[in-house]
Amino acid sequence: MSDLDWIRRQSEGQFFERKSCIDRSQTRRTRRPIRDVARDVAETLVAMANADGGALVVGVEDDGTVTGVDYPADRLDVLQRTPQTHVKPPLHARVNVGELAGRRIMLFDVDWSAEIHQLTDGRYLFRIGDQNMPFPAQDIEALKEGKRRRVTETQFVAEASLADLDLDLVAALTESVGLQMSSEQILERYRLVERRNGRYLLTLAALLLFGKDPGKWHARCGIDFVKYEGKERLTGTALNIVKREQLEAPLVRLIELAYDTIRPHVRERQQLVDLFFEEHLEYPTFAWQEAIINAGAHRDYRYEGLGIEVWMFDDHVDIRSPGELVEPVTLERLKRLERVHASRNPRIVRVLTDFGYMREQGEGIPRMFETM
Repeated sequence: MSDLDWIRRQSEGQFFERKSCIDRSQTRRTRRPIRDVARDVAETLVAMANADGGALVVGVEDDGTVTGVDYPADRLDVLQRTPQTHVKPPLHARVNVGELAGRRIMLFDVDWSAEIHQLTDGRYLFRIGDQNMPFPAQDIEALKEGKRRRVTETQFVAEASLADLDLDLVAALTESVGLQMSSEQILERYRLVERRNGRYLLTLAALLLFGKDPGKWHARCGIDFVKYEGKERLTGTALNIVKREQLEAPLVRLIELAYDTIRPHVRERQQLVDLFFEEHLEYPTFAWQEAIINAGAHRDYRYEGLGIEVWMFDDHVDIRSPGELVEPVTLERLKRLERVHASRNPRIVRVLTDFGYMREQGEGIPRMFETM
């Protein structure tokens, strides 16, 4: 399956944005001025690069209809150079021109960037869900500092090789997104490996997601589940642990393993409703599972001496994940139930999203409050 077939298959995907080159404001359809299309492309690429990266396809309508990029060669060149000419500092984006449904389209693919990018008109944008949102100038320095801390997952592990990965899990990713690619190709697509001097260098993200033995590369990359009797932790002779399991697996399997381990301990309660008893789970499934996903996807992997911990008590559950909140997420915004999102580990998040564990629209916390 080609890249363009993948676009067709993933037309509703979370990491895709579509832009039209058609002006529908007149009675008949005409081509939009190339400067307007270039402005739209620059805005979306800047917002994506300042967040978690993504892909933009030009020449496809919002409903998936392919209308094409029908411009002469000199105008196409203007569009292709947009990441350099309309962005400060220039963006390193992959640009492909191809054919889909008999029409020419253009695909831009941009990774998250450790730098903060702005449009040449001075605006800063940040991608939240499917929107390019203006970003307050006073928050830029905080965001820059946060980005500088987001490098752990991208670090190369010199002593690791492809033999350290479970390639069946990698193949499951290609199947999930509907691509016919080799393991090496899919890992390169997600920027989890890089080919240098005839060999592949693996990132920590690749080893955490797909490693045969992820604990070899990170001492505390699993989940420690502890069930206590009572409403608080006791120690010494009063130690009240009734169940403990230390879970370790590649991250794409660890989340499901945690679900299976914790689910039997979530009690059902009976509630009288209109003279009938109805059974309700003590904790809504979405709420506690979303917390598990967030813990694994957004934890700070710099802290090798700390791991994810799930403490279950008689009246509450604590899910603890190493690291602080990632700019621009704040406690105040979470309390206001704003749809705000940022990823400390955008490459890990992108894989987990394509496996179906995440949606990445900043809606998880508000939905947890709603279901509770």
